[in-house]
Amino acid sequence: MKRIRVTNKERLQQLSYTGVTEERLEYLYEYRHILFSLIDAIVSELYEDIWAVDSLRDIIQRHSTLARLKKTQAEYLHQCFEATIDDEYIQRRYRIGKVHSEIGLDLMWYLATYTKYIDIIYKHVSIVLPNEATNILLVVQAIFSFDMQLTLEAYKSVEIEKAAHPLRYELDKLRQMHGFTNEDLENLDRFSGYLSFCIDDIMAYFYHSLVRRLGEESRYSFLQTEKYLTYVRNFLLQFFQEKVYYDSEAYFLIIRDWSRLIIEQRYEESFFHISAEALSEALKKVFLTKEYLHDPQMVSYIHSFERFSKFTLAIMGEIIRPYLFLRDFDFLDIYAYEISTIDFGRLTWIDDKMKRLLKTLGIHEEHPIGRRCYELLHNRTVPCSGCPALEEKSEPMMATFMNEHGINYYKIRILPQTKIFELSRALLVIQDVTKESKVMFDTLERLLQLAEYRDDDTKNHVHRIGMLSSMLARLAGCDEQFVSHIEIAAKFHDIGKVGIPDYILNKPGKLTKEEWESMKTHVLIGHQILANLDLPVIQMAANIARTHHEWWNGGGYPNGLKGEEIPLEGRIVAIVDVFDALLSKRVYKDAFPPEKVKEILIDGRGKQFDPKLVDLFVSMWDDFLMARERLT
Repeated sequence: MKRIRVTNKERLQQLSYTGVTEERLEYLYEYRHILFSLIDAIVSELYEDIWAVDSLRDIIQRHSTLARLKKTQAEYLHQCFEATIDDEYIQRRYRIGKVHSEIGLDLMWYLATYTKYIDIIYKHVSIVLPNEATNILLVVQAIFSFDMQLTLEAYKSVEIEKAAHPLRYELDKLRQMHGFTNEDLENLDRFSGYLSFCIDDIMAYFYHSLVRRLGEESRYSFLQTEKYLTYVRNFLLQFFQEKVYYDSEAYFLIIRDWSRLIIEQRYEESFFHISAEALSEALKKVFLTKEYLHDPQMVSYIHSFERFSKFTLAIMGEIIRPYLFLRDFDFLDIYAYEISTIDFGRLTWIDDKMKRLLKTLGIHEEHPIGRRCYELLHNRTVPCSGCPALEEKSEPMMATFMNEHGINYYKIRILPQTKIFELSRALLVIQDVTKESKVMFDTLERLLQLAEYRDDDTKNHVHRIGMLSSMLARLAGCDEQFVSHIEIAAKFHDIGKVGIPDYILNKPGKLTKEEWESMKTHVLIGHQILANLDLPVIQMAANIARTHHEWWNGGGYPNGLKGEEIPLEGRIVAIVDVFDALLSKRVYKDAFPPEKVKEILIDGRGKQFDPKLVDLFVSMWDDFLMARERLT
């Protein structure tokens, strides 16, 4: 009997290239019974190694069980040792490869399993068939090589499907998760003719069932029954006759539109469950009768329709869950809005609290839907740097808004949605942190005032550092958020000096070695004061406090960072701080003339300072001098 029974010519050629031949398979077949006896031991040893890898163990626990996988692998080895390859074998291996790709099993791990298998098989076979072990292994390797090619094809097809049809891919994945199978889709195809033929009877029963159920729900007294019945009738005819359930985009749009009715509080979630129950009852009354039960599949058709309804309701439930959370926790000080991620930033929904917030912020937009969030909220022409929806990150973005009462501080974060919904939409929430932020800034300002009180020149110096740093940041091409942040953050560069004794801080002469070591700790003290405060502008201030005395060549302190290991904000303030300090009179020195300061900065290019930033600074030298003069 032939061991290769494959009809596809390309697959036959593939088998030949990988070394799978009739002769080799026949040879393996002769030893099948001995090899069968080794399968359990081989599989157990393989899964001992797999189970020890955390990521693989997590995937197994999410999608299957260890016992089930061992059984599947035992069946696979049995097929290999049976030494028969036919069309069904190829389809099965390809299908398994697709499933493994879809559940997130890394391809490299999957392929590495074959290599591990070879080692384990050889170990066991060489004990019972020492003279044949090498030849048996060569045949098994050839089969595994062919299987690996099938696996690569399967993974590639899944990735292409994901990229080309992401919505269809995600919808199919959800369908499988909820137990709505391809067989159910075929049943809906067969059932659609019956449904269309009996639509009048179905609608009559549906009407009575719906009215009975809604009669118990006074909240739906507003419903225009006749209008709704017409909608359901047309939906059933068009949706099933045209097989819209195969069109992922159209099907999802329908589900999303129904979900929107709940989100906008025109209907409650229970209304759609009531409608589904009423429709299911109507179908049973029409079709589970002697007239139609001559078709032995009729019960299966009804069950498939019910699974379809449950699947649809499940997706709706997943879509509306975060919106219901916002509704249930309305007392929280948060505001929500939804944007398109395809036509990025375009507002598609805002909640009532968000509408009130817009007015509070002085944004009197009568029709905000359709506007871009970054234009409306942030007065920008391009999306915000750090936008959590654009960068797909869980960390919040800080935003500031001005109104007649001053600056307001907000955290903007993305609220997780189902993957299928996130393909087209992002739901964001704004949290008002103005009170907490003002308390934080008041505390820091008091510390800054304390430093100013102890050092007469500090007050003017820190404000000049803020403005001059923002000028250099803008000249370096930084975005406006960075520029506005560094204007504030740079002021706190020496806040750690509150921890330095007065006799060192204001000593007119040269510091001793011990005094200098004490003075250098101000960068660590400043970082400790600022580092645990989570506003981005204060985090930048913490970076500046710690790194503005680092040198480009690694000769600075406290960590000996060099080059771009030093954050940009630290490199900017390093130049501005020296520029302003040298031009200022201090208790221990007179002010340097501008040309001497310029010479020192150029001399420090590539040593103490970032050479590109020095070049930019010197190229606009007169502008920086005039700006400093205005601020003095």
